[in-house]
Amino acid sequence: MTGLPGIWGIISDNKHYHDLDLSDFFHREATTAYLRDHMRTEHAVVGRCSIDKFANDKAFDVVRGKLICTDGVIFNLRHLSSRYRVTDCAHTLFALQEEDGWSFPSHLRGNFSGYIYDLDTHEMLIFTDHLAQKPVYFFTDPETNTLIFGSDLMAVVEGMRALGFVPSVDVGEAYSLLSLGFMFENGTLVEGVRKLPPGNVLVYSDGKVVLHTYHSMSGTPYVDDDEEEILEELDRRFVEAIRMEYEKDLEYGYSHIATLSGGLDSRINVGYADKCRFAPITCFCFSESGYADESIAKKISSDHNFDFIFFSLDNGNYLTRYVNEVVGANGGLTLYGGAAHLYTSLRALSFQSYGLIHTGEAGEVLKGDLLSAPEPTSVNLASFETIAYSDRLLEKLIDGVGLDEHRYETHEQFELLNRGVNAVFNGNRMIEHFTEFSSPFLYVDFIDYCMRIHPRHRYNGNIYIKWMNRYLPEFSRYSWERYGLPPKYPHSVLFHYNNARCIVRKFVGRRHVGMNPTQHWWETNPELRERVNALFEADVNTLDSYPELAQDARDLFRDGKLLEKVQVITLLTVLRRMRLA
Repeated sequence: MTGLPGIWGIISDNKHYHDLDLSDFFHREATTAYLRDHMRTEHAVVGRCSIDKFANDKAFDVVRGKLICTDGVIFNLRHLSSRYRVTDCAHTLFALQEEDGWSFPSHLRGNFSGYIYDLDTHEMLIFTDHLAQKPVYFFTDPETNTLIFGSDLMAVVEGMRALGFVPSVDVGEAYSLLSLGFMFENGTLVEGVRKLPPGNVLVYSDGKVVLHTYHSMSGTPYVDDDEEEILEELDRRFVEAIRMEYEKDLEYGYSHIATLSGGLDSRINVGYADKCRFAPITCFCFSESGYADESIAKKISSDHNFDFIFFSLDNGNYLTRYVNEVVGANGGLTLYGGAAHLYTSLRALSFQSYGLIHTGEAGEVLKGDLLSAPEPTSVNLASFETIAYSDRLLEKLIDGVGLDEHRYETHEQFELLNRGVNAVFNGNRMIEHFTEFSSPFLYVDFIDYCMRIHPRHRYNGNIYIKWMNRYLPEFSRYSWERYGLPPKYPHSVLFHYNNARCIVRKFVGRRHVGMNPTQHWWETNPELRERVNALFEADVNTLDSYPELAQDARDLFRDGKLLEKVQVITLLTVLRRMRLA
């Protein structure tokens, strides 16, 4: 079986679960060591299956009648432990929860999930980090006082099945996968199974579930300070994030490894790390051979004495190599093509000596990529079009899931909490098979501040480019893959230059330029076409119980481009693997 490492548990009046160990449904890579524990009580069976890295940041221990389990990394754990005069993760979280109740995760910094189970009262408290970078899925049934939860959707489904429930397809979310390429809000492909929202704690007591929000990713009130003050604050918070993440490697004696491309976010990550004297750093990159991502990253690495590893994506063959593993890694909740290149690359690396994979994930918030204007914009049905891989079935998605326009303050918040949390974080699901992950842009004190900087400062990358040129001028002299010029020029120059470059490319017939030119691969690689078609034919009958959805999926595969075909294959694969009715 394939699944995501992490936490799991079942509480129920139905006693059929007592022989279950849901970690049996968690994937275990042959080269990765794991921490497996479980506990059975009269009312529950709970456990974990975590990768055996950063083990002191994780817990499975009883403290004064409470079982405390965590997964992930907590960057400020040492500081908190010192504050409460304790020596380990479990006692630190116990002290925090005793002091602050369900809101205690607000004090944690990092990527984490976990639970605290009171062995006397049988109250269960399940939590995830501020942005749900470590997702937790859950199912409840009030009639049997049942709660099933886990980091992996497959484990939850198997727990449901063992207790006599019949897992079935959530048709609305199936259309989400076929349109957006990922789930909308906190849904899953399984009817009745939801994802714990970002910054939330689930409290289960006496058969009732209550969700509490300890953190909201809000853009208000806006920061509209003097530009100099904003730049100084960005630098201060980013240095804090870099130090927390890279010092976590050193705490465990690990070497540093980071992604690096021709974009800006990843180079700012390694640039700041280099500036803060975290060396040596190994950088790895993946793209079409000879493309700007490779050449720029290689030049930066050479000039700054970073070790450099490159993985070629030529011909797109990686798209059919590990379909089951990639779909299993994210529960089929995001199209598998979105991170298949990363998973393929990671399998070729040894992580015995490396710690966190440091990325530049979510730099688009500060860069203004989620903004459509220099002012806040509202959410409406057209917002779906800006985050969708395919618009062919958008109307059915909207009919199936609906949109509460008042739930979001702005379109930017809508895009971050949907495309960001549910799609961009997909790469983290691949990393978790091998090690833990981090991005300084996702450090909550940094991204919170970025969200609150008024859009007029962030629009078109205005403050981002000034920040980079002010504090990392030596990294601004390299070309920016997006525009073909270094980011030392203003946006107007970058924009017009890139338009001219696109016209020239179109004129000379070079339309397939890109890190992963999927449609070009589809048109020029007959072996890829053959394997993609074979994947579709092998599982096309899994949708026979849903005639309308089945026909829509067939039509999308027939008429769609390669990534639209990948959306269909993702849906078919997960339905076959999970045996959904």
